[in-house]
Amino acid sequence: MQIIINGFISGLTISTLALAFAVVYVPTRVFHIAIGGIYAAIPFIAMACLSHGLHFSLSIVVAVIAGVLLSILCEGLNHYPLEKRGAPVAVHLVSSLGVYIVIVQVIALVWGDDVRALRTRIDGVVEVGNIILTHAQVITVIVSLVLLVSFYLWLQYTRLGLHFRALANNPREFVLRGYNVRRFRLLAFGMSGVLCAGSALVVSYDIGFDPHVGFAVVLQAIIAVIIGGRDSFFGPILGGALLGLIRSNVVWFLSARWETAITFLVLIVLLHVRPRGLLGRQAGLEAAQ
Repeated sequence: MQIIINGFISGLTISTLALAFAVVYVPTRVFHIAIGGIYAAIPFIAMACLSHGLHFSLSIVVAVIAGVLLSILCEGLNHYPLEKRGAPVAVHLVSSLGVYIVIVQVIALVWGDDVRALRTRIDGVVEVGNIILTHAQVITVIVSLVLLVSFYLWLQYTRLGLHFRALANNPREFVLRGYNVRRFRLLAFGMSGVLCAGSALVVSYDIGFDPHVGFAVVLQAIIAVIIGGRDSFFGPILGGALLGLIRSNVVWFLSARWETAITFLVLIVLLHVRPRGLLGRQAGLEAAQ
């Protein structure tokens, strides 16, 4: 049971980052690889605020705002100009990868390559029967569930969420009806920044962080999106949960060295069985044209 709980908690962090990727990808078809750089930068920004004497909670708020602004800048300075010029998906992917590399190099230049930690004291534990959870894990569960549930409620029960789903389901019809696509693209990148910040901060508080951690985690997030369903906002959450459970069991029964290999093996098998993912669906005629 302890393995399952640990896998579930790990899966929550993957699900949150996978949703951060999907929130941009589903409505815009932009591969927001730069989110890996933002993921790496957010804990360093929080650490810098702490070193300048800001309260811990205020430092977290500043880091989240910085994550949102960085994500929005990726849209405003990179993807939207490319979109106006009719750039294909591959160009967006390569340019976003370039932004990721630039962010990582700036982090390394300013703060160095050393591994850091937001938590400066020994973590306490909570025992529930035979299950042992650290305080950091409890925080991870709370923050991740708040973010995921809040997004679900916003998407399902608000007018803005309805419009966002409409953009994701049929962008062409959305444009023809006169809605402001630019506004919703900025909203998508902004929400992505919030979700990314939440995932980055809880993980960095638990196990630490370094400038180069972003690419590995964003790769996991993309795999979770593919497993769950590329055209769904809820598929990435399911994919992330399954990925966390699988990776946790691999570490326990085999070795941490097998995590990446088994992850890609699962992806390959699933692509043969369900190419569109677990919650994927065939696109409608209007959206496919």
